[in-house]
Amino acid sequence: MRVLPVTLPRLPLQLLLPLLLLLLLTCCAEQEEGCLDIEATNFNAAADKSCCCTYPSLNFEILHRFDTLVWKPDTAYSYAPGKWFRMKSIVFYLSGFQLTQNNFDIPVSDTLGFKAWGSAGDTISQTLTNDFLLVRRTATAYKAGTFRPSGEFTDLQFGLGLPAEAQEVIPALAPSGHPLRLQGENLWLGRDTGFVALKLVLTRDSLSSTPPDTLVFSRPDFEQLVIKKSGLFQHQSGYNFDLTLTLDYRELFRDVDLSAGSISALKTQIIANLPQVFRVSQ
Repeated sequence: MRVLPVTLPRLPLQLLLPLLLLLLLTCCAEQEEGCLDIEATNFNAAADKSCCCTYPSLNFEILHRFDTLVWKPDTAYSYAPGKWFRMKSIVFYLSGFQLTQNNFDIPVSDTLGFKAWGSAGDTISQTLTNDFLLVRRTATAYKAGTFRPSGEFTDLQFGLGLPAEAQEVIPALAPSGHPLRLQGENLWLGRDTGFVALKLVLTRDSLSSTPPDTLVFSRPDFEQLVIKKSGLFQHQSGYNFDLTLTLDYRELFRDVDLSAGSISALKTQIIANLPQVFRVSQ
């Protein structure tokens, strides 16, 4: 049996050139890199190759208030009928953030290595959950850390101050720009006392010429005061978990008489009021 050769039709030149160009572009096109994880905030369904995913974070907008007013430093406020004062500044640490889901407390997932003092006075390395916030009046937006679990959460728990292991961190060796570095407000009082949990500067009347009192809350006042707030908070997968923390400084001075009493007595009253200062919402 004789096999006859098959002759393919010739394509016109005006059709052949575009086809060759298309083939060349298809072969040479680079694959687009992007995040293919649907839980990431930068998910890109059009990507050909997964790369560089960014995951949701637990973020706080912190609002400073005095009752219904926006708190302004060194402004006269009435804390009781006929009694006025000026709160010049306030700075404090927050840490240990956890959200409750199905009776389980879930922290942020970020960790960071620090240099700390060992029991023998030597320098050791330790890894801590990195959710330390240093709250000042000058900022309202804070990132506590990476938080990927989604769904409904029923409680927010955090500490005012620092946990015991963080008190051993050597500030001069902490990462540059970190809240546990040495700060301008002198929040580290040496190895024996550690970091200040809360520092408050106020005058006990409305006169701007009155010398201020400085109230420093540290060990042994308290190391970390745990505060728990109940609510219903929703976190959608692939999006940041944004919460609002409102601080009402009117509650800080509820039933406190600034015109009388020692600094020690004032601190005792203020510590009792601290849990009522914080409100959380979404």
